[in-house]
Amino acid sequence: MSLVIKSWFAKDTPNENGNYVHIVGRASGLISWVLSLLKIDAVSEVEVQDDLIKFTQSSLSGREIRIIPLKSITSAFYAYEKPWKKVATIISLSLAFMLMGMFGLADGSLVGLGFFGIVGGVIYYVLSKKLKVAVVDASGWTGSFAFKRSVIEGQNINEEQAYQVIEIIRTLIEKKTS
Repeated sequence: MSLVIKSWFAKDTPNENGNYVHIVGRASGLISWVLSLLKIDAVSEVEVQDDLIKFTQSSLSGREIRIIPLKSITSAFYAYEKPWKKVATIISLSLAFMLMGMFGLADGSLVGLGFFGIVGGVIYYVLSKKLKVAVVDASGWTGSFAFKRSVIEGQNINEEQAYQVIEIIRTLIEKKTS
């Protein structure tokens, strides 16, 4: 499941809490947003400090925190997924509906349905791009977090920013091993 980003920090120098990376996300949707306003939302959080990575997942029923020493990280990766296939299918069907309606092969209302399908496909594409950043520790455990654009919080993270997180982690790991 992808989370929407509530806050994002990733720099080569640590913030006031010693974090080089600090990402906070929540479940997507209007209900989750309302719960976050009431401070009873479920959030996932990743913090990268000078010598550790901390994964925190909280829900209405509790919290789990995993702390991994940076020297135990064996690999890190990121992925950026664009939903082209789904959008192409939506737009193709919408165009077919529009053509059928325009040429009288079906009810004319299909033209309007096709138009809304195309607009919906574009909106779906913009809101469904996903960013995933992950690390694997020496035990084989994979800690990952997948995020998508947050319309309400106004946060959108691109591929370059995801790569920056991996580069920060790589630099900190190399600093520990040299």
